[in-house]
Amino acid sequence: MALRKKIYYPDSQIENGLFTKGKEWMTIDNWKEYVGYYHKYSTGEVFTEREWDLFKSKKLVSYRDRSDSYFKYLDLKKYVVINQNKTEVLGANIFSRYSAPRAIKRTPSQIEINEGFMTRYFVIKLNEPGSICYEIAESETKTFKTKNTGINQYLYDIIEIPWKINGLEFDKYENGLLKYPGIVDSNLRIIERYSKKFPILKKILTNPREHSKYNR
Repeated sequence: MALRKKIYYPDSQIENGLFTKGKEWMTIDNWKEYVGYYHKYSTGEVFTEREWDLFKSKKLVSYRDRSDSYFKYLDLKKYVVINQNKTEVLGANIFSRYSAPRAIKRTPSQIEINEGFMTRYFVIKLNEPGSICYEIAESETKTFKTKNTGINQYLYDIIEIPWKINGLEFDKYENGLLKYPGIVDSNLRIIERYSKKFPILKKILTNPREHSKYNR
């Protein structure tokens, strides 16, 4: 059941019987495009149905062609549900404890050097997947997908990849079989595999010798 700002509106403040074919309004309860009759008020409020119906009318907002993640983020940041009625939170009441991810320059630990591999973490911005991507610390991944803290899960995704840093420089084969995977060839395979889903990684990871003794 939707709510209006005022209980009563004179006819001069209402436009009834309007119609949209789409790409104009969307319902606020589920962020779906609306097609059909609607009416609006001098206050700027817009609702479904030819005229006000306490039980059938749903609040409408301007249509936005955005991802599901964007609307999830919008619900979390700007709306609350009170008595099954979604309401926008305005002004100083808008509150979020999300923090922006911080780019770092990784240095492998001695344990990672001894093991020959390190795990690297990259953050990618969902609405700019082709331009925003950089490396972050493992500590920033701990609270990912935790409500209202850490990196905003509705704006970013995190990529976790293995990275070879110790061993031979190139693959070594014996009798036509790969015997010792090399740093360069292994990391090139890793880049190729993960770039199928995140193409920008090919632009970021251009040095397969990075963090190894062959990186000169």
